[in-house]
Amino acid sequence: MLPRRHILDIWELTKDEDDLASMATINLAIDAVKHMNREPKKDHLVEALELNEFICYMYPAKRPRNRSLLFHIVSDLLGLLIYGVPNTRKYTMNNIETINYSVRNMAIYPIIEVWNTMKSKVYKKKHGSESIIEGFIKKIQIEMDTINRYPFVEDVFEESRNRISEWVPSLSNYYDKSKKAVHNAYDAWWSLWLPGHDQEEILSTMIDRLSQQAERDFETSIDKEKVLASIMGDAAGNKQENEQFSRWYKEGVDLLLKI
Repeated sequence: MLPRRHILDIWELTKDEDDLASMATINLAIDAVKHMNREPKKDHLVEALELNEFICYMYPAKRPRNRSLLFHIVSDLLGLLIYGVPNTRKYTMNNIETINYSVRNMAIYPIIEVWNTMKSKVYKKKHGSESIIEGFIKKIQIEMDTINRYPFVEDVFEESRNRISEWVPSLSNYYDKSKKAVHNAYDAWWSLWLPGHDQEEILSTMIDRLSQQAERDFETSIDKEKVLASIMGDAAGNKQENEQFSRWYKEGVDLLLKI
């Protein structure tokens, strides 16, 4: 899912301002720091599971805020189920299902049960590039509804640039990168999403990014002006898409926490 929805993911579970800012930041960081490695060896969902365990073991004072990494995974897995799996993510689930990350040497992790349960409820087979692109457009609808109806999310997003400092030691240790490299990676990623900018500018930038991806990955083009106008003019549809996702997300997290 997209970053503002990931912040809303955390807010769905905690209303404490300090916890929200801290947990949202590490939740965003898992997307941001993957840019430090040009040739990542694993999918970032698997990376999030391992990073969660690493923080538990090496930085126990960070518990339970690091569990937001698990919430990130639930959100992203639902995104794959509902909106389609791009070619670049098709190996994701095999990695999730075979990882044996726990210090307790567990061969099965509860996230697999969440995946299987939610798959039986929300999965719809997607056919070709058009369905994948349509799924990305729906994710952008969710992002715009989040901006419109939850303005505090933008404040949290902006603040995350400062709050990343509290997670830098663990991230630096885990990735074996300098603290400056971690900061720079987050700053560069953060800037791409234009926190604090005008809504239409944010939307236009996301559509530009989607257009580039559509041409690169699917050799197809989208009508950027038409997509922008349809999203800007459909507040009710954006809200419906976001609220539907929230219902599935809460169910997925509830299941995870019960296992």
